[in-house]
Amino acid sequence: MKLADPFRIIAHRGASGYAPENTMAAFERAVAMGATEVETDVAFTKDGHLLLFHDFTLERTTNGAGLPEDYTLDELKRLDAGSWSDPRLSWDRDYSGEKLITLDELLDRFGDTLTYHVELKKPMTGLVPAVVGAIKDRGLIGNVFVFSIENEEGLKEAQRLAPGIRIAWAPETMLRDDPRRAIEKCAANGFAMITLNSGNQSRELVELAHSLGIEARSSGISSHDKMTAAAEIGCNGMTINWPDWLMDYVRTLG
Repeated sequence: MKLADPFRIIAHRGASGYAPENTMAAFERAVAMGATEVETDVAFTKDGHLLLFHDFTLERTTNGAGLPEDYTLDELKRLDAGSWSDPRLSWDRDYSGEKLITLDELLDRFGDTLTYHVELKKPMTGLVPAVVGAIKDRGLIGNVFVFSIENEEGLKEAQRLAPGIRIAWAPETMLRDDPRRAIEKCAANGFAMITLNSGNQSRELVELAHSLGIEARSSGISSHDKMTAAAEIGCNGMTINWPDWLMDYVRTLG
């Protein structure tokens, strides 16, 4: 079997199968495994910093409570983001005391050695200019995909602010109701990538994306079977909590 070109092995919130998601430990672990692409989520803190955090509230992955945007970065830095547990994950050591980090910290740590898939977690006034500014200030426009679920206008704003920046989109409602139109609209917008998932992807949709000149990556990969299925229908790689699974799979293909 021949893999799609490009084929992206994207460490989802870092190597989050092995270390607490969206912490420096998770990104360090991904890089140590050989990952060259990482995915993360960004939203504002109360004082306007770009926090890397997935959930809408703090409870699942920290010892805090409530909305992250109701706290300053200093307050959020006091939280423990490494003592929670999930039986599906395979943490290899005690990560108690691991701290939340910002987009600035991630970009400064790895610079142009990585490709970053940065998800606009929720519509927030000023978020897109702040994210684009952090990327532009470091000369990393060519190293980034700005991504959102549904938020088409936010992605178009990123395009206007940084012509040439790559955009990835997951219009999940449209992908459910009229998937061909979703892919056609993604291409017509000048976006670079449609983001499918293990529940809505098909070889037909991937081939349509490719025929329109855009990539189609997969998400929601929670098992080896889902990983293999996404590769076999021609997806341009995928976000995955266990990037070593995908690396091993690619090696078996020679």
